[in-house]
Amino acid sequence: MSETKPQLGNGISHIPVGNVPPEIAGYMQNMQLMNQIIQEMKEIPVLESEKPTDTNALQKVEFPEEGGVLTYMDNHPFPYRGFPYFEFVEKIDLIKKLSRGMLSGLYHSIFKRSKFTLFLMFPLLLVARDLLFTGVYTYFKLIQRFRVKQIRYSRAMRALYAAFDTPRANEDIKTLELRLMLKDLICMFFEFDNAYRYRLQDVIVELDKVAVKKNPVKEILRLLNIMSSRENTPEVNDSWTLVRMGIKYYLRFDRKLKKMLADVLATLDLEQVALTDEDKHFSSLRKDYSFGFKNKL
Repeated sequence: MSETKPQLGNGISHIPVGNVPPEIAGYMQNMQLMNQIIQEMKEIPVLESEKPTDTNALQKVEFPEEGGVLTYMDNHPFPYRGFPYFEFVEKIDLIKKLSRGMLSGLYHSIFKRSKFTLFLMFPLLLVARDLLFTGVYTYFKLIQRFRVKQIRYSRAMRALYAAFDTPRANEDIKTLELRLMLKDLICMFFEFDNAYRYRLQDVIVELDKVAVKKNPVKEILRLLNIMSSRENTPEVNDSWTLVRMGIKYYLRFDRKLKKMLADVLATLDLEQVALTDEDKHFSSLRKDYSFGFKNKL
């Protein structure tokens, strides 16, 4: 069997990256050339936040039988859990920026109005759930073609996927559709945005399952406050402020979504979603967040 094709050994499928075939080498050269052309055409070629700060040569990729993808790179003693393919990452980054922009726009155009004006807007709550469903559906269509197989998610995201996938009693069709779309959206988001995935894994182990069943909004806000307190950059903290605002004001009125999220969190296997040794290695390299597990060492 050729060394450049997937091989099966010791229960793990391997894809080495050495000895690249001519057709793949030509494709890589074309991609590099196209990126140079695109950067020449764009008014802002590369944002500061988009410039890579940790680039290491790819060694090999493994597909363990138990699931996930292990990406081995130079200068790292542990494999990275996942495979951050640029097209997937860009789709998720687009969703993140659109969401942040909409939340920020709502905050400045609605929540800074007088209390009397807000009272007059109360009837909008009657269609708020329809607006949410439409937004989730729009985002879902963006990632539908790129969805990852459940077995190829990282361990943490497989656990979250399973929690969302658990059937609910007496669930109406529209809530079912919303849950399944959220399952793919949320798992894809965290899988291909490791900065937020590591934050989620770091704080979710502090979840109180009894409290989240009793008062989901209060418990989710408590976890978000913990996460926010560990941020080292004001920009990300501003994003959490917007998220907390959305949860605080919206979930109190959308009882079906509140119950759904409470069920998902109560079902979540916290041991499986916790940071692994590999995750701790890569998350330790980040300077923008003070991970809780470091304080327990």
